[in-house]
Amino acid sequence: MTDPVELVVLLDDAGTPIGTADKATVHTADTPLHLAFSCHVIGPDGRVLVTRRALGKRAFPGVWTNAFCGHPAPGESPAEAVRRRAQTELGLEVGALELVLPDFRYRARDSAGVVENELCPVFRTRVGGDPRPAAGEVDDGAWVEPARLRAAVEA
Repeated sequence: MTDPVELVVLLDDAGTPIGTADKATVHTADTPLHLAFSCHVIGPDGRVLVTRRALGKRAFPGVWTNAFCGHPAPGESPAEAVRRRAQTELGLEVGALELVLPDFRYRARDSAGVVENELCPVFRTRVGGDPRPAAGEVDDGAWVEPARLRAAVEA
């Protein structure tokens, strides 16, 4: 049995959907603009979850980042995708979602030359428990005090 193809939503420069592409082939040195999301997770004690991307990830392997990110499927809202990926990537049920940066867009190249080119709404949520990360998605995770995280990012 083969795995189903995971599609990403391609966008024009104005952010309008113009088609889809296979996620496995879209991230290259010339990645087209596509829809994604990013989510920051806050625990019951106010600490922020950061994760280290699995070494097998195509883009930015082994990089420490926010709690999780992903791509909405065609016809799926970013908020629906956040809830789906929280469960599959981290084994977490998330609380209310707060959209903190609705129009965040970026283009970045990793050390291997793979480009991310995304319209990437950023969410924040709270959870009541610890993650149970999927091995192919996350190599490590840590709960960090917000002030320490800010200092590390600024450094």
